[in-house]
Amino acid sequence: MKALSIAVLASLAGLAAQAQQPARNPIFVPSIDPLVVTAKRGLEPGTTLRDAVVISREDIDAAGPVSLGELLQRKAGIELRATGGPGQPESIFIRGAGSAQTLVLIDGVRASSSTVGTTAIEAIPLEMIERIEVVKGSLSSLYGSDAIGGVIQVFTRHKDVPHFFSSVDYGTQNDRRVSAGLSTADESNKLSLSGGYRAVDARSATNPRATFSYNPDRDPFEDSFFTFHASHKTWTGEWLSLEAFGSNAGTHFDSGEPGDDKTRHTVAGAKLSSSTHFMEDWASSLAFSEGIDKLNTAGNFPSRFETDQLMATWLNELALRAGKLVLGVEGRREKIKFDETATPFAKDRRDTSSVFAGADEDYAGQRLEGSYRYDSEEQFGGRSTGSLSYGLAWPSVARLSFTYARGFRAPTFYDLYGPASDFYHGNPGLQPEKSKSYEAAIRSDPTASIQWKLTAFDNHYDDLITYSFEQATVVNVARARARGVEATLEAGWYGAHWRGSVTWQRPRDEDTGFQLQGRSERYGSAEVSKRYGQWTVGASLQASGERFDSTNEAPESRLGGYAVVDARVTYAITKQWSAQVAATNLFDKRYESAVGYDSPRRGVLLSARFESF
Repeated sequence: MKALSIAVLASLAGLAAQAQQPARNPIFVPSIDPLVVTAKRGLEPGTTLRDAVVISREDIDAAGPVSLGELLQRKAGIELRATGGPGQPESIFIRGAGSAQTLVLIDGVRASSSTVGTTAIEAIPLEMIERIEVVKGSLSSLYGSDAIGGVIQVFTRHKDVPHFFSSVDYGTQNDRRVSAGLSTADESNKLSLSGGYRAVDARSATNPRATFSYNPDRDPFEDSFFTFHASHKTWTGEWLSLEAFGSNAGTHFDSGEPGDDKTRHTVAGAKLSSSTHFMEDWASSLAFSEGIDKLNTAGNFPSRFETDQLMATWLNELALRAGKLVLGVEGRREKIKFDETATPFAKDRRDTSSVFAGADEDYAGQRLEGSYRYDSEEQFGGRSTGSLSYGLAWPSVARLSFTYARGFRAPTFYDLYGPASDFYHGNPGLQPEKSKSYEAAIRSDPTASIQWKLTAFDNHYDDLITYSFEQATVVNVARARARGVEATLEAGWYGAHWRGSVTWQRPRDEDTGFQLQGRSERYGSAEVSKRYGQWTVGASLQASGERFDSTNEAPESRLGGYAVVDARVTYAITKQWSAQVAATNLFDKRYESAVGYDSPRRGVLLSARFESF
């Protein structure tokens, strides 16, 4: 691994050395402190003291044949556990927190499963996405349950100016993709539509290490998606908006021989909103949304589960003397449906009512950000969470910040009300998991030519829900802690854009001392891109140390460290037309992020794109 890393870094250095003279790359746009809306849940984007990462549409176009989980791993410093190739389930870890402890939003809509407690990111195609915001650290004080580890918000394809795009792609394993979209706008109306389709004849998701489920047959995957955004400005200045999205994915998977098992996974949502300025310093938004997660499984173990989440949110943003105040009220109803032939859940609906507030203020080089939220749910009662961040500027040198936050995650329907069997029954007496997190960061001055950031974090998780063999149910007994340091560097050197990040952490089960399942103690990435006239070339490195795919560090579950290299070449044929060839896992490294499931081998994708207006 070390030899490969040195070789790759040497090749990247050689790429930069081809420039005739040192010059700052005009395409370099620092991303250490991006403008975001997720971190403060405001109506307008702004900077934040929290650790935030933005992945742009340009980043997505350059990524090549990767999934959403792989993109987050490469661009946002998130760990990934994937059970196979395209369409197979993916789990993500932010600084030790698991997938169920990370809230994923799509255009502000919750579209997760209330039975397993996660969002099917493997069913969200990259062609559907305009932008992604990732905020690390607990944000339960603004978003409530599930935001212990952080929040990932996906914004679907649309623009507020006239725009047209289309793309045709073909790649390894007969990977075929097509997508297109149109946006139009005037002073009073905005409309955006997009859609696409993908099909790939993927190889088997499993290998012989998956002793029970291994099946050497191919596991094809296909999905289709649409996005819709429409807004109208009334004569009173109020904006009325309707947004909708949907992804329908069909995936073949292995559950042993014989058989051809398949899942049909639908992730969809819609939101109707009204936003206006009651006065110059008071903006308000009222939104009603519905998110749907529907999973149908056919094969050896047929089943059907569906989650429907209805939510109403009233959000107000008021200008302070040197900052903003956000006030909100929210109500959410979760409902689940299941196969009529299955044993029913003891309860299939729950309601949560919430109020929250957030504020930020700048004064004399100092900055304060804080938020508070109270959630009331009939099963486990009321829950208060809060967050406080303090920042101090060191003029022309650096900026310091400190954050303390408390969060929680409510038990899933399966945890609370799951059907009884000889091996399991729900536990309605469960309480939410709890977290407290500390973060200290020092980052470069925003005007510096080299942007850097060093963050130390210490996250504690209590009352974790774990299965008890003795009681044949789940109980609040586990504790975990993840502490570490994350470093990020970004600069324009010799006409090239360079960026790298590395994380050292110690993710541990506090009761046993074992390393948390699927988490590594070190991982990172590096990338460089350079423009030569109409050509743009780039390469990246993604590396991770060893991990264990078990809760007790069983030797047979050890997963070795790895490093993979991606590369791409893009040619701007005209202002509207471009062509790209992108390769992932260029040296065809064989590795696993879950025992018995091969990670994607070398993949090449040829793309032709058109954009106008």
